[in-house]
Amino acid sequence: MTKRIPKLFVLLAVTLVACLVYADDTLFSTHLHAKFQAKACTACHDFHEKDRDGLAFNSHVKRLNVNRCQNCHNSKVTGFEHPEEWFARPDLYTSGMGAKETCEKIKEALHAKFKSDALLAAEMMEHLLEDPRVLWGIEEGLPSSGKLPSRKKQVDLVKGGIEEWEAQVTAWIDGGMKCD
Repeated sequence: MTKRIPKLFVLLAVTLVACLVYADDTLFSTHLHAKFQAKACTACHDFHEKDRDGLAFNSHVKRLNVNRCQNCHNSKVTGFEHPEEWFARPDLYTSGMGAKETCEKIKEALHAKFKSDALLAAEMMEHLLEDPRVLWGIEEGLPSSGKLPSRKKQVDLVKGGIEEWEAQVTAWIDGGMKCD
């Protein structure tokens, strides 16, 4: 005797599969917004803006000389010889922004309105897929991904691994970098 699968269960399963199949990978909001809100991204981008878990500039106020940063955030941690090379730019985006606002801010940071679509796409691709500061926050992005100084625990990385990150970034950029 076989058990009958409830019709509601079948309907839910079909709906879920349809949603996954029809998810628009060219929209920033589909995959990338959640990844941009991972602690590995916001820990650096919020640094100049908010005091989150003691990581903000407020907690480092006595260390105003950027060269002192290298005492803890040395090349073994950051992969960069000079501290100013690995700082996240202030005012780029912060945690808590919605998908559309985050997307528009990152495009604005690359001066999108003054560039051709092709040039903007190339620069966005280079930054998101090759910049060690970005790859540091991606699971499997670099050997030292998410490593923090002074015996602090590893920061929560962007989940899914580097291959998933590359596929999702490429789909968004190739799809016209839509901020919907």
